Amino acid sequence: MEKVNFRGRSGRLVSFARMGVETDWARHAGVALFAAPDTYGWRIIRMVEMTGRLHDVQPFWAQLDAERYGARAIFVHDEPDFEVRRAILADLEAGLSPVFPAFSGAQPANLRLAA
Repeated sequence: MEKVNFRGRSGRLVSFARMGVETDWARHAGVALFAAPDTYGWRIIRMVEMTGRLHDVQPFWAQLDAERYGARAIFVHDEPDFEVRRAILADLEAGLSPVFPAFSGAQPANLRLAA
């Protein structure tokens, strides 16, 4: 397993392990990033929180959705604590600007749309 570090808005590094599609990556409690190769590393397409529950299908749907946009790599960070997972996800989302936001309705506070 290849180890890759991603940096959130806070500047804190979070270590992820690259997992293969055929592995049991979705059985982990933690955070998963789906990424596409980019000129300078990885472009994050989608991020998802994983509960580690046996029949949680949300990570699989997120992975299939990200594949449609070129994501070929899965990175997993194990974190059993729910609050810490959410904090990591929010920090990484703010710092990495994924194609699809992790939290529904997530928009920058200072975004104003013209009428």
